[in-house]
Amino acid sequence: MAHRQTRAGYIETESGNRISRNAVIAGSQHILMGGRSTVLPECVIRGDLKRVSTSASSSASVSIGRYAFLDKQVLLRPPFKIYKGALTYYPVQIGNFVSIGSGTVVEAASLGSYIMIGKNCIVDKFAIIKDCVVVRDGAVIPSTVCIPPFSIVSGNPATVVATLPESAADFLERYSRQLYALHGQMLNADCITEIMSSVFDDQIDTEVNFE
Repeated sequence: MAHRQTRAGYIETESGNRISRNAVIAGSQHILMGGRSTVLPECVIRGDLKRVSTSASSSASVSIGRYAFLDKQVLLRPPFKIYKGALTYYPVQIGNFVSIGSGTVVEAASLGSYIMIGKNCIVDKFAIIKDCVVVRDGAVIPSTVCIPPFSIVSGNPATVVATLPESAADFLERYSRQLYALHGQMLNADCITEIMSSVFDDQIDTEVNFE
């Protein structure tokens, strides 16, 4: 995967992914990233935890779509279980426009697209989160649970506490694009307040209530 070094200790790939040099990317040959995704310092992505297979189609241990944003100290690793007496890992798939807050651990089977996961959350083994979901800070999604689309979930164990409008995908996509743009501008400028006001649109908070 061709790449070049950028400012502030990041690697930028040809498809626009920005990966901190202070992130731990294990088994990079088994990690697929769709483009324009951001991995901040102290993140850990475990592509080396992989099911042994001779099939080329199953070579990816971690698949990440476009415009994903992994905040600091996110841990992303494939789920595992005992299969035929052996510890076996299974691939994790993440869709487009997914943001994951700092300190969150993800061992899900799959995350759909248009998802916002807060800080210090746990998405346990083989959990599934469908499209258009907001997970509030500190939520714990138990193993094998499936979160339905257009849900806001909270608590330990996480439960659906509200629903999102049909327009939520538009706002969540915009939010992910703005995170990417904001991060890029922060690598080039000093005035964070001005960047925030110029990149972010207040309508995200007023039109869709994520709280």
